[in-house]
Amino acid sequence: MATFIPIRQTKASDEVYNQLKDAILTEKFKAGDKLPSERELIEMFQVSRTVVREAIKILEANQFVEVKQGATGGAFVKHITFERLSDACYDMFMSGQLTLPELCQARFLIEPVSIRLAVQNLNEEYKERILQALEDEKKTSDNNDEMVYFRSQLHYVLAEMTENRFLEAIIKSLAILVREVTKDIQPSFHPDHVHPVGMHDNLVKAVLDRDEDRAADEMRLHLIDFRNRLEQAELDFRKNSPGKHLFCGKMNK
Repeated sequence: MATFIPIRQTKASDEVYNQLKDAILTEKFKAGDKLPSERELIEMFQVSRTVVREAIKILEANQFVEVKQGATGGAFVKHITFERLSDACYDMFMSGQLTLPELCQARFLIEPVSIRLAVQNLNEEYKERILQALEDEKKTSDNNDEMVYFRSQLHYVLAEMTENRFLEAIIKSLAILVREVTKDIQPSFHPDHVHPVGMHDNLVKAVLDRDEDRAADEMRLHLIDFRNRLEQAELDFRKNSPGKHLFCGKMNK
């Protein structure tokens, strides 16, 4: 006998949300565009004001739109970026479905391979961006988060240089996620302790020399060094905050 799946009655707000989301994903509404007004949506979908408002709230919660107030306000389509992937992974981390060693290991497996693509795609524009990222690492700030951002820029540039948007999204989201989940050990350490200036020098030289093998080796060594420094930062953190910890286990080296 055939098996059928029961028909589910979806909420009207979910249907409105799904149609608007599809319109955004298929670029009927592009980043920066303003969605039709609340009154227009009510007329288009033939639903109540409450249904439309609930659908917009779901779009906002899922980072598809930004709602602005005022006479010129409304729901504006946001850029769909790698940060949405990072946010999803962060939720998994917070719910215990991911550990920091797993995240570090993923970087260890992906970035030494992807940097080969970056080397192959090196051009003058990328060269300038690499050197600028290296120079930005020397910037100082009273804001630790800002300094960590400066020290991460090279990885973002190298991710873009793969010219593979899926790889770029994965690498950037991993880098952001590692940064976010280690915020708890700040300000017990200074960014220089985990990622001192000059840590990328050998890696950059290998990329600019167009040496794929050396670039891959340097990336691997860099990530191992970074992981070891994170572990030491955690030890220092736990001395100051007994009973608390961030890392569970070690990354295979």
